[in-house]
Amino acid sequence: MITHPAPSTDLVDSKAVTRFLTAIGDPVRLQLLYLLGDQGRRNVGDIAGQFRLSRPAISHHLKVLKDAGVLDSEKVGQEVYYWLERERIVTTLRALADAAAAFRCGD
Repeated sequence: MITHPAPSTDLVDSKAVTRFLTAIGDPVRLQLLYLLGDQGRRNVGDIAGQFRLSRPAISHHLKVLKDAGVLDSEKVGQEVYYWLERERIVTTLRALADAAAAFRCGD
């Protein structure tokens, strides 16, 4: 019987990890991640102004990222502001890297 170390608790929820990877795997959403990583907290109007997509399309991408735990948001008046959930991103990616480092490849 082959035994492997238990995955980290961050990876136990494979649906959440799949949602996370799917969210950041889209080119537009990856650009949004970099934009917010560089510029910090921004409202939808500011974000949409930097893309050739409609505001509703940008809002959809932001919702996907938020649902995956990549972003958080706050509504202030009529505007919604978004920012990165940096710790969640780093924790998830680090857990994935640690799991990959523990893989037995050809052993």
